[in-house]
Amino acid sequence: MGDMNNVCAHEDKMGGNRYPDFLINGFQQALNDSGLQDTELYGYPFTWERGRGTSSWIEVCLDRGLADLAWLQIFSSTKLYNLEISTSDHSPILLELFTTAVQQRVTRFRLENAWLRELLCYQLIKDFWDGCGDVEVQQKIQRCGQRLVVWGKEFTGNFKERIQQCKNEVQK
Repeated sequence: MGDMNNVCAHEDKMGGNRYPDFLINGFQQALNDSGLQDTELYGYPFTWERGRGTSSWIEVCLDRGLADLAWLQIFSSTKLYNLEISTSDHSPILLELFTTAVQQRVTRFRLENAWLRELLCYQLIKDFWDGCGDVEVQQKIQRCGQRLVVWGKEFTGNFKERIQQCKNEVQK
């Protein structure tokens, strides 16, 4: 992040001579080769100026933040701001970091007692266990549990929902 002294596109410069295409293409190629991409800049699009108030006023977006895809995935909500207020010819830029909270919900298998009243539950377990072959016991248990969860949801539905419905009926 900082002063790159180069632009990614002709739109990054206003005033003065046109920026040479070979420099833009070379900078873009360097970004591609290094796996970096320009982060979005919020606020005024130009971060450097010269000659304000004259006929030779030039503004350019020279200051930028670059990141690779892995960084952008972790900090996907991050924002880069052009603060514009400066006594320098460069505007300060502010990077506000926000990580993307990646939460993986770990659910453990729970056998519902209501399933044990169903012959289909016993048959499902037996068929699965016999059909697994030489799979390790822990994997058999895990896979059987996953299959039971799917079957159980289809068979009994959502217990919390059903309990709430029963409570509502009792209150009536």
